Amino acid sequence: MLDLNFVVDSSGSINYYDPTNYDKQLEFIVDVVSEFTIGPNDVQVALVLFSLEASVEWGFTEYQDKDSLIDAIRNLPYLDSWTNLNDALFLTHSEVYAPGKGARDGVPRVTIIITDGVDNIPEEGTPLTLENATRSKEEDIWLIGIGITDGVDEDRLKLITSPSDYYFVDDFDGLSGIVGDLKDQICAPRSTGHFSSFIFMFRNKVLHFPKYCSWIGSVTSVC
Repeated sequence: MLDLNFVVDSSGSINYYDPTNYDKQLEFIVDVVSEFTIGPNDVQVALVLFSLEASVEWGFTEYQDKDSLIDAIRNLPYLDSWTNLNDALFLTHSEVYAPGKGARDGVPRVTIIITDGVDNIPEEGTPLTLENATRSKEEDIWLIGIGITDGVDEDRLKLITSPSDYYFVDDFDGLSGIVGDLKDQICAPRSTGHFSSFIFMFRNKVLHFPKYCSWIGSVTSVC
C-alpha cells in the first residue's frame, strides 16, 4: 500500500524549446503509475499541478482504477507560466495529505516533484519553498525530486528533498530511463517503527539513557 502524490511543473520553460516536452513529462508519470496496482487497497495517486499558481488536480480517492487515472494524467492542461513550487508543497502537506482527504493511516506517503527550472514565486530563491518542504517532511511525507535539464538548481532541489532522493536527467527524453530506478527506490524495504529508550531509577531519580535503545518495529515493502 502507498499514498503517492505527484507535484508537476507546468511552467512556460517546459515547452519553450520543444512543444512535445510536456507530453513527454505526462507519459513519464503514466509510466510510473503503470508500475503499480492502483486501487483503494493498493496504491492511491493524487496530483498537484503548478505554474503561476498551484492547484490540487485530484486527491487520493478520485481515481481508483488505472485506466481512469491514466486518462486524467494525459489530459492535464499545460499552464505555460511561472514556477510556483512553493504553493505546490504547501498544498501537499496542508491538503493532499490532510486528515479526511483520503490519505490512509499507517500507509507510506511519497511525493514525487518534477521540475525543469527554479521556483520563483513569490520570488526566486524564496525561503518559503524550503519551509514547506520541511513541513512536508515533518508530516512524514517522503519527497523525491526529479530535475530536468541544466535549468534546475540542483543544490536547491537536494535541499528540498535530500541528496539521496534526487534524480537528474539531461532532457525530457531521459525521463523514461529512470522509471525502473524510481520504482525500486520507492519499493525498497525500509524500517517502520520506533526506538524505545532505557529508563532506570537510581536513588529516587529517573535516569534516561537514549543512546542505549532498542528498535521496536519491522521492515516492510510498500510494493
